[in-house]
Formats: sequence, structure tokens, C-alpha cells
Amino acid sequence: MSFFIKPWVMVLAVSLIAFCFFFIDKPLAEFFFDIDLRHNYQFLELFTKLGAGFFYFSAFILGIFIFRYIRVNTDWEAKCWFLLLCVLVPSSICGFLKVVLGRARPSMLLEGQYFGFYGFQTHSPFWSFPSGHTTTIMSVAAGLSLLYPRSSSYVLTVGFLVAVSRIILNHHYLSDVLAATYLVFIELAALLWVLRKQKWLESAWQNPQCSMYGGSRTMSQ
Repeated sequence: MSFFIKPWVMVLAVSLIAFCFFFIDKPLAEFFFDIDLRHNYQFLELFTKLGAGFFYFSAFILGIFIFRYIRVNTDWEAKCWFLLLCVLVPSSICGFLKVVLGRARPSMLLEGQYFGFYGFQTHSPFWSFPSGHTTTIMSVAAGLSLLYPRSSSYVLTVGFLVAVSRIILNHHYLSDVLAATYLVFIELAALLWVLRKQKWLESAWQNPQCSMYGGSRTMSQ
């Protein structure tokens, strides 16, 4: 994950997000509004709910409780803590940015011609940037990929498909999803650095599989 914090990668990511904001977001939202996938393919609304955070928070907290008090297993408890942090940290930052930046959702453009950032907002129609569902599903996918690199292609594919569903169903703009995805990767890179620096939850990340995906040596330097 150290790749995502390289300066040139950051510049490229910010440039791509800005390009989408100025030139792609509006026409793409209008296109998907016209074909109306939300009503014509209702199963997509069920699929996109895979990005809802409540299930993952509940599952990981339950896992911590089970492996700490009922079926004691320190390794699995550490993994549940690790996955919980992988979701909690990016989701908290995402929620903060949503309120502070106050970007209008695509529905606001299509119904009222609101587009862009309106500063501090406490109403969800202005919480488009970054995408919360994308943040959640990509956090889970990236966390699982760190623990089980051999399964990374499968879980990341599901994550990206859920992220795409947020766009085609007009819940978010393309730039919302791109920003959320990139933020997840740099936030998890920072989280890994802290965990390795403080030697917290070592049984979760200090294993051959996790070392293959990012390398403990690289992140500890």
C-alpha cells in the first residue's frame, strides 16, 4: 500500500478527481438518470447495500466478543480488531469530510440544479463527497486483502462493483467514488504504519500473507 502514498501517485489521483468533477460528473449523472437503472434493475439497489456499514461494524464487534470471551482465539480476535479499524478509521474521516465539504448529491443536480460544494452541511442531500458506501466496502475489501492476499482479486472485484453501482444508480458522482477509493488506500497505509510502529495487533498483520501485500519492512521504515 506504500504505492498509494507516493507523491506522483497523489498528484495523479487528485488531478483525475478534479478532471472528473469539472468535465465528467455532470454528463455522466445525466446519462444514468435517463436510463434509470434504479427502477429498471431493482436488484442493483440490493447489491449496492453491500456498502452499508452497519453490518460490518456489527460483525466485527461480535467477532471480537466471541473470540475474546466465548471461543478464545487471540489471532482471530486481533484480525477482527484489525478489520474493525480498517472500516472505522476511513468511515470516520469520510463522515467528517461529508459534513465539512457539503457536496450536493446527483439528485440535487437533476431536481434542483445544485452542483458542487456548499461548505458545512448537516443534511444528507449534501453529503455526496466522498462516497460512504464506497468507503465502507473498499475498506473491508482492502482489509481482507491485507490479511488474505490470495483472495484479494475476488474481494476487491466485489468492492469495485459496489463502488460502480453507486455511480450508475445516481447515488454518487464518479469523482465521489474515486476520491473515496483513493482515500481508503492512503488511510489504510497510514493505519498499517501506526500499527507496525506501535506493534499493535501483531498477530493480525505480522504474518507471511500480510507481509506479501505491502511488506512489513517497507511500512516500518
